[in-house]
Amino acid sequence: MYEVKLASFEGPLDLLLHLIQKYEIDIYDISMKVLTEQYINYIKSVDDLDINQHGEYLVMASELLRIKSKTLLPDAPVDDEIIEDPREDLMRQLLEYQNYRLYADILKSKKEMHEKHFIKRSNDLTHYENVDQTPLAIELTDLIAAYQKAKQRRKKMSNHQVSIVRDTYSMEEALYNVRQALRAHHLVTFDDFVTFSETKTQLVTLFLAILELMKNREINVRQDQTFGEIQIERGVNYGE
Repeated sequence: MYEVKLASFEGPLDLLLHLIQKYEIDIYDISMKVLTEQYINYIKSVDDLDINQHGEYLVMASELLRIKSKTLLPDAPVDDEIIEDPREDLMRQLLEYQNYRLYADILKSKKEMHEKHFIKRSNDLTHYENVDQTPLAIELTDLIAAYQKAKQRRKKMSNHQVSIVRDTYSMEEALYNVRQALRAHHLVTFDDFVTFSETKTQLVTLFLAILELMKNREINVRQDQTFGEIQIERGVNYGE
């Protein structure tokens, strides 16, 4: 008894490929007796066969019977004439359809893989554009260079005792310190925020805090000349 319904196939060629694989028929040397019998039996087993909807399956059934009958007839001897195998056209159609289905499966697999990836939409950054003031030219490397230059100007500390403590300087604390300094003074310099006893983590946190305030336009940072002193002042969004 057949478990697969006719609606499961996309056409008569799809059904033929199913039968070829099921009964291990050589597609290059089709046994028309086996294939035709199984195809006819399959068509007969369909209860809801609608000639208007499934007419193409019946056309294929008649074509299989025609090919089978031609293979059973003895070949008439004809001098210098190549006798064409009646199965050749069917074999070509099956091979083409098999390739189409293979490529369709590959494309379907790629589509399913593509659907598992999601592209993040770009953020609207127009509100960060500084339309009223000169664009900032200060980058993280400039802050690091200013720190190193200021450190060289200071005398080395005579006490070289080293104590190991856990860094507790948070981003929130760094933001608070910069805002408090600007609350007391309209203009401060980068040197006002360093004591040269900071750890690398504390320095990085300070740099990130300054860059965050620059991005939010809470502060303006400028450098009058190359390698000059970096000045920090209140921005248009300071105090929001």
